[in-house]
Amino acid sequence: KKLKEKELDDITCSVLYFSQQHRVDPRLVCSMIIAESDFDPKCTSNKGAMGLGQVMPDEAQQYKLSNPYDPVQNVGASVGLLKSKLLMYSEGNQDSLTVRQVTLALAAYNAGPGAVKKYGGVPPYRETQGYVKKILSIYKQLCGG
Repeated sequence: KKLKEKELDDITCSVLYFSQQHRVDPRLVCSMIIAESDFDPKCTSNKGAMGLGQVMPDEAQQYKLSNPYDPVQNVGASVGLLKSKLLMYSEGNQDSLTVRQVTLALAAYNAGPGAVKKYGGVPPYRETQGYVKKILSIYKQLCGG
């Protein structure tokens, strides 16, 4: 679907603002949003995840979102959640993450950190494995690789 100009502006500004605030590469954020919702702010998954970054209801409550479908609120929460997962696997060096660390963070975003811990890496769930591969592929393209 084509976004309205205001939606496009809100999403663009939000991605850039929250990426800078949380020190997360905006290309990674965009890659994740493409995989999660293909930039459809009204997207809802069959599991109840909402908006651009597919924020779950408990996460929306945690981030005090009054409207999880609002692009600004949703991107803010999504980038915050992604950053928390990146920190979880950063081994104390959040400025220089390895591909493995980013991979684990993405798997945790999708399947939860408990599943990543249980399996010692990306869980053997088809959805999560495809999700991680898709984001890393898009991210590589956006980085010019």
